[in-house]
Parts: sequence; C-alpha cells; structure tokens
Amino acid sequence: MAKYPERQINVTKYVAVFAVTILLFVAGLLFGQFLTDQKYKNIQNIETGLSLELSDLEVQNSLVEDYPCNNYFVYSLGGKIDELGDKLILLEDQIGKNDPRVIDLKKPYTLLLIRHYLLIKERAEKCNEKYVTILFFYSNKQDFIDASERQGYLLGYFANKYGYDKVKVYSLDGDIDLGTIGALKEVYNVTYFPTTVIGDKVFIGFHDKEELEPYFG
Repeated sequence: MAKYPERQINVTKYVAVFAVTILLFVAGLLFGQFLTDQKYKNIQNIETGLSLELSDLEVQNSLVEDYPCNNYFVYSLGGKIDELGDKLILLEDQIGKNDPRVIDLKKPYTLLLIRHYLLIKERAEKCNEKYVTILFFYSNKQDFIDASERQGYLLGYFANKYGYDKVKVYSLDGDIDLGTIGALKEVYNVTYFPTTVIGDKVFIGFHDKEELEPYFG
C-alpha cells in the first residue's frame, strides 16, 4: 500500500494570517469609533451654533417689534429664521427628528416662528400690506409623517411660485410640548395632522394643489 507524505502545517503562516486578521479587525473598530467621535463633534458644533443663533434672533425679534414697517428688520429676520430652520433639518437628518436635543432646540425656534407670524400680521394691518400667512401643523409620528411631508413640500412650492416675500409659511411641530402650540391648536381645533391654516381657512389632512391654489391668487 502506498504511503502519502504527511502534510506539515506551516504554523508561522497561520499565525501571521491570524495576526493580520486581528489587526484589520481592531483597525476597523478604531476607524468606526473615529467616525462616531467626529460625527458627535459635528453635532455638538451644530448645536452650539444653533443656540447662539437663536439668542441672536431673539434680540433681533425684539428690535423688529419697535419698527414693524421697516423692511430690513422684518425681511432680514425672516430670512435668518429660514436659514436656522434649514440647519435644524440638517440636525434632524443626522440624529433623528425625535432626538431630545433636536426637540430642545426646536422649542425656542418654534416660539420665534410664532412671534414672526404675529409680526407679519401686525405689519399687514399697520403698513397696509397684503400677505398669505400659513400656519402649517405637522407631525413626525408614523401615522402622519408621510402626509405631513407631502403637504409641506406643496406649501413650499406655492411660496416659491408666488414669492417668499408675500407667502409666509410657518411650519409648526404639533407634537411639541409648548403652551403656545397648545393654544394655537385649541384656536384652530387641530386634532389631526397635517392641518393647514391659510388666513382663517382650516384644511384638515392632505390637500392637493388644485384645492389650495385659489387661496394664493
């Protein structure tokens, strides 16, 4: 009977392969941790920047109250509030719409939105100007988020079409625990999302372009 030569295991080779595998695994963990740390630092920077901007806008808002017909104050403040809203959306995308840090920043931002809404209504009365003012109550809850986002995009379309200087959309998170939001929901009987208030006309649920367009002409 023929004898086959015994296979000799190359211990050094297997040890080397095992060591490289371990090194790659550890490097992957370290790199992942590095990315996590960088993301956390970026989020912290955004949060800090947003907090400072909110404080700045609050002071500007107080100035506007004394000069309701001044174009610079009103439109500059409105533009900066919009920019702040875009940054909040970015933060939502990074850490989640319902993250407590997002909610904490959204509360003072929401109060600024409502105060600007009241300023615009006052300006329309005192300065003989006409605006389409919209209170848009939305929800990020699973049952409402899809319709809320679609309605929000449509309102953005109208603002772009008819001019941001005349169409003022104030998007309000209806789930936020703020007395001001609660009061507005009571006034307009908001119990379902989305709910859109154009002037004093209340639209419950999603409404398409054809239904809403007449209120912008």
